[in-house]
Amino acid sequence: MLWVNFLHFYQPPTASDEQIKDIAKSSYEPWADFLWQHKKVKVTINFTACLTERLFLLGYDKLLKKFSHLADRGQVEFVESAAFHPILPLLPDKEIIKQIKINHSINRRRFGSVYRPRGFFLPEMAYSQRVAGIINYLKYQYLILDQISLDGTTKNKIDSDYKYQIKGTNLFVVFRDRFISQSFVPHDLIDLVSTDKTIITATDGELYGHRYWNWWPPYLHIINNKKVTTKTISEYLRGLRATKNISPVSSSWESSEEEIKKGIPFALWYDLKNNIHKSLWQLANFVLELNYNHSEDPDHFSSRLHLEKGLASCTFWWASGRDFQLFGSPAWNPEEIEKGALELLRSVRTLREVDANIKIKAEKMFLDIHGSIWSKHWKQNNKN
Repeated sequence: MLWVNFLHFYQPPTASDEQIKDIAKSSYEPWADFLWQHKKVKVTINFTACLTERLFLLGYDKLLKKFSHLADRGQVEFVESAAFHPILPLLPDKEIIKQIKINHSINRRRFGSVYRPRGFFLPEMAYSQRVAGIINYLKYQYLILDQISLDGTTKNKIDSDYKYQIKGTNLFVVFRDRFISQSFVPHDLIDLVSTDKTIITATDGELYGHRYWNWWPPYLHIINNKKVTTKTISEYLRGLRATKNISPVSSSWESSEEEIKKGIPFALWYDLKNNIHKSLWQLANFVLELNYNHSEDPDHFSSRLHLEKGLASCTFWWASGRDFQLFGSPAWNPEEIEKGALELLRSVRTLREVDANIKIKAEKMFLDIHGSIWSKHWKQNNKN
């Protein structure tokens, strides 16, 4: 069995220092130690730059250097992403490019010259043809997508012997196995280790350690089997010869077949039937335009930082109310929504040369959101 394992390391930019430290202790440090001790294990990793910078500022520079050494040793392949984990298909082109460049700049500074990403991780694997065109324009070589992105179904058969290439681009695509990736992966691989299958998995890296704390033994059980090989994504792609041209559909790693059929592949972050989503995006787009129109403002840098934090996917995800049933509690948290909306408001407040009437308009938009989320929350709470 060939195992190509992708790990996405990310924490919301509004997370507390204590939360970052807790996850560093439970997941990031154990991952670095595990890879350091087991030299034959290879993984592909995305460190979202807002997390990289928080780790550095909290004194985890040695941890970051350890991952750099692992990359230099050939065990870790870094991939690129967007700095503050926004849903790229919902943003204008210039913001997408800006966040990608920020991501590269921060990670290059913190990981050093070994940070040479060939591939790209779209936050939440949120794919659209327009975004693919931008990634292709920036000359990245591949994307990793959920299997539903191939044709809008989860019943498709991904042929691991082919390189999939997006029509009209130079971009290759690696598709993760959705069902195995949504489990505790090592447990689902136990029955496959003696096969000649190629298994591509992609999960939040924090799944290991923060959610499943005793993950070393089952992981070792897999990789110590002599019939198991691990590769980075680039190594896997180099071993393929035949190519298939494809046109992936707009989707994410959480999209359902029904959502794709209805034309709402990003419903977790923007559902037109969700009034809170609509209000959040009205505020977000208002702040985006204001920020770009005041790029010469003396406090523009600080304003942009608040904007970037507010655009993070979590702001909108927590407003979806989606019930994940077996996979977790409903995606509803008014405090997390409020954190993101407040960052968007602070972006406006920070701009020194903006007229007071414009700032008052932003304040009213925020208050409307604040009232809506807490009204919904307490009404739901009383029903329970």
